[in-house]
Formats: sequence, structure tokens, C-alpha cells
Amino acid sequence: MKVLGVDTSTMTAGVGIVEEDEILVEVKFSVKITYSEALLSCIDQALKNVDQKIDDMDGFAISIGPGSFTGLRIGLSTLKGLSFATGKPLTSVPSLDALAYLSLYCEHPVVAMLDARKHQVYAAIYETQYGDLKRQSDYLVIDVEDLVKRVSQKTLFVGPGARLYQKELIELLKDKARFPLAEQSLPSGATVALLGSKKLLLGEFEDLVDLEPMYLRRSEAELKFRNAPISGNRTHGSRQNRHPKNEQRRH
Repeated sequence: MKVLGVDTSTMTAGVGIVEEDEILVEVKFSVKITYSEALLSCIDQALKNVDQKIDDMDGFAISIGPGSFTGLRIGLSTLKGLSFATGKPLTSVPSLDALAYLSLYCEHPVVAMLDARKHQVYAAIYETQYGDLKRQSDYLVIDVEDLVKRVSQKTLFVGPGARLYQKELIELLKDKARFPLAEQSLPSGATVALLGSKKLLLGEFEDLVDLEPMYLRRSEAELKFRNAPISGNRTHGSRQNRHPKNEQRRH
């Protein structure tokens, strides 16, 4: 089974193609322009590198979040479009799972971290020492200080969030904080493809209509919109008042 995987959860994007357990090609690039301008050309280049066409893929895998709101939306819409156009199935992989999968067989617990801004991180704790990825926590949005309270032994911190807060983690945890090589902290489209292929083989496909990014929290734009005062021309006969049933369904 050939699977094309894409990770757009951070400002370092990854595109990879795998066949069974073999990585055929992997491309990573720093997003200095918008994903919408770069992603399709990167996918096209990855396919050309292994003399493949998009119709040669048996399925697709996308990092579903958490992570960059814009990146996740563009990545998902792009892979939905490819899945719809080719008729090949799409599956999703949590971004933190893909990061932790880069540290299989680690003898210590693994904490995957992505920057969530406001001195918070998206994080999850894993056991990987026997070659299986076993998540030991919920997917979290958490302050760094609160995250370290969950650490009681030597722990490997991976991901862009770990690199961002490396100095603070060392100050708080001393020699309990361990860090991998830089390459193991970068999102990987090939890893998303490997994890996705396992799901596709089990028939775990996504509904293209219902599939949405896993944000964990609302974006700043949504929060500003929800907190904005109602303008004067909507104080009487507002949409909420005219359609109470619809409003109940949204909550």
C-alpha cells in the first residue's frame, strides 16, 4: 500500500510517501510563504522524485492537529480535495502522535510538545519503549509549569514546543529533562503516512464531509468574534431569537 502523508501542524511542513514500512521519499520545508502557495507544489515534487502520480497512491493521511490553525485548515482541505478527486481514502493522524512516533523504543517516557502560544503548549505523554505508541494522557493545552508537574522521572521532550521551552524545562526539571537530535523534533509527513497506513489497512477511513481539524481550543479570531458586542441593528429580532432550535443545536 502506497500512502502519501502530509503534516502542516507547524511552520515546518512535511510531505512523505511510504509503501508498507518503507519510506520512499520525504520532503520538509519551512513555510515562508502561505501553505496554499507551497503545499501542492511540494506534493507534486515528492511524487516526481519517486516517479509516481497522485493516482498511484492507495490512500492519504493528514495530521489532524493540534497545531497551527491556518496550517491545519489548508492541509486538510488539500488532502480532502485529493481524496475526492482520486476516490482514494483519507485517514487522519494526531500531530502529537506523529511526533512521539519518531522516538520509538525510547526507554524513558516521551512528551510531544507543540507551541500553543501564551506560554502554553499542546502536549501528550507517551510510552514507546517496546516499539508501540501508547498515549498515557489526554491531548492537553497546558502551561509549561503545569506540564512539568506531571513528570516524575527522566523524560524525553520532543517537538517544536520542546525546543522552544528547552531552557525552561531544564531549569524546572534539571537532569530529568532529555532532548533528542533536532531532526526528531521536526514534524514528519512520512511518519504521518506510516501511522496512516496502519489505519487504512484496518479500514479506518474518514468521512470527507464531517472531518474537521482537532484544534483543542478556539482561535483568537473566533474568541474575538464571540466576545464582540452585538451591533445596534441586531438587538431586535436577532438570528438567535428567530431560530432558538438552531441555537440549541450549536450548544
